[in-house]
This record gives sequence, structure tokens and C-alpha cells, in this order.
Amino acid sequence: MKAYRQNKNRVAIGLVVLIDADTGTLEARLNELASVLNQDKQKNREPNEAIAIFVPKRNIETWIHYLQGETVNEEDAYAKFENNEAVCKTAVEDLADRCYSQSLPEDAPRSLQAACGELQRLLPLLQP
Repeated sequence: MKAYRQNKNRVAIGLVVLIDADTGTLEARLNELASVLNQDKQKNREPNEAIAIFVPKRNIETWIHYLQGETVNEEDAYAKFENNEAVCKTAVEDLADRCYSQSLPEDAPRSLQAACGELQRLLPLLQP
């Protein structure tokens, strides 16, 4: 955050924070991040700052398995794609399009819906 804030008026930059919620909640993880900023005597994210916070519930694999057409929940742990990480590239590109056009299915995990909101918030802030 410090580096972003020190440079945001000199160069066109954004900051993406990606942190799993693990077995906690999205809200708890966001509160934890806010607490760390407070302890460091920094302000919370301002509406005009190009900062997006993505918090997959359980872990990022939950989203990837969902994007590949599986039925998922945000409580179970899903397998990693070790040595085959690129397998999700097409699904992630589709996700970006769906988030941008606000057409993410209603059955998407709640944390993924929140991430789409973060992306929609971020993109206009990155426009020159």
C-alpha cells in the first residue's frame, strides 16, 4: 500500500491484493487487512484508489474448479493443479469477460461474485 500510494500520482499503476479466506470469512479477512493498515498507521483504501482486493473463500482452487464447470462450495478444499497451472487460462479469460459484462452466473461462489465487483470497481480507475 505504501509503495502504491507513493507512486500513484507519478505513474499509472494499480494494486491487486489476492489472499485466501481459508476457513474464515471474506469479511473477517478484509477486517484483518484493515487492521494491519491501521497498525501501520495507514488509511483504509479510498474509493478513488486503484486497489482491488480478491479474497477466494477457502482458496483460489475453489474458483478455478467452479470456472471449469464443477459444482463447488466454499467450505471444501479443492485440488491444486500442480505442474498444470495453465489449465485454467481459458476459464480465467472467460471469467474476466463475464465480470466486465456483469454476466457472472448467480450460482457463482459468493467470494467470486465479490471479486467481480472489485474488478468492476478497479477498471474505470485505471483508465487514463
